[in-house]
Amino acid sequence: PFNQSFRHYLIHNRFETDLRERGIPFSAGLDLTTFLVDVGTIGDWNMEGLPTDPLSIQNGILVTRSSRYPLLLDPQGQALTWIKSHEAKHLPPFGISDHSNPRLREQIELCMCEGYALILTGVEQELDPMLTPVLEKQVITKGRSKYINFSEKLCEYDEGFRMYLTTRLPNPHFLPLDQAKTTLVDFTVTQKGLEDQLLGVVIQKEQQSLEVSL
Repeated sequence: PFNQSFRHYLIHNRFETDLRERGIPFSAGLDLTTFLVDVGTIGDWNMEGLPTDPLSIQNGILVTRSSRYPLLLDPQGQALTWIKSHEAKHLPPFGISDHSNPRLREQIELCMCEGYALILTGVEQELDPMLTPVLEKQVITKGRSKYINFSEKLCEYDEGFRMYLTTRLPNPHFLPLDQAKTTLVDFTVTQKGLEDQLLGVVIQKEQQSLEVSL
């Protein structure tokens, strides 16, 4: 996954340069975030616990817009806090689960069938092969129903089903094959990210004080 400095380089050094070379007009101070998400959505995410710094907002876009299920690098637990709040109305009765849970197979079947949001914590450096047909969305359509051949069993698949995988490992080395099955998103808080988050908190406090004084 690309960190904040490399994303900045790609957008402002590579992407903008390519636009100029192709003669494609664009606004100064190009911000791709504004093309992909509105202010109201960012505000909702912030209320759910997602910080308002640029990297966190970009991560939020990747998590919610990607066609593949996200694998979140989350040493500080910020992503898990946000996702639990973001999907609070769609979590299964058992809440969140762990990648090593002995009942994981049953839990996945339930979530796929009922369209719940499944949050798996405790992912190590190798994903359980059992997850492959789910991660690759190997959906089979029969009439009006959809199924996934999961663990040698044809399981119903509700299109509302979502899955999030999280790891607390600070620098994991996932197999390329596992990375290809997921969208790897780095929520690691760097010094620059922490500065941006603290600045966002200060601005919010100042705005609240100004509103009270008015």
